[in-house]
Amino acid sequence: MVIGEKLWEGKGKSGAGFIKSVGMDGVTQVYTWTAQMKGVGKAKGVDCNLNVTGMSMTPPKGVAWSKDQGMMMTMTGDMGVVKGVSLMKMTMGKNPTSVGLWTFMTMSDKLGWLNDTIAVVTFEATDPMWTELNIAIWEWK
Repeated sequence: MVIGEKLWEGKGKSGAGFIKSVGMDGVTQVYTWTAQMKGVGKAKGVDCNLNVTGMSMTPPKGVAWSKDQGMMMTMTGDMGVVKGVSLMKMTMGKNPTSVGLWTFMTMSDKLGWLNDTIAVVTFEATDPMWTELNIAIWEWK
């Protein structure tokens, strides 16, 4: 796997969330988060806000997974959507981290290059409860 250039970096905050189910295999929850992203590399000047809703399954131990979908709105009014999956590693005494793969879809001519882009997305919580996070989006070549 070859990771290309970084496209965006930013900071996010978690929003509303609720528990969907609890079972022997873990806790399923629905959550939201928003982030302000600064474009770099190929996306330089494409600063945007991300609004994401996801569903995650967190087992009693081990690796959690999530499915995300969201909308990105640039400062110039262009819009696109994101969709992806992520895996989260939980280590006692450390803030959680997550890595995912995202795809994009847009009708914007300015953002049209995103329609053929797969991105590797990294998340680093700044606290154990994911109330704030750092996010970076890298092109996957």
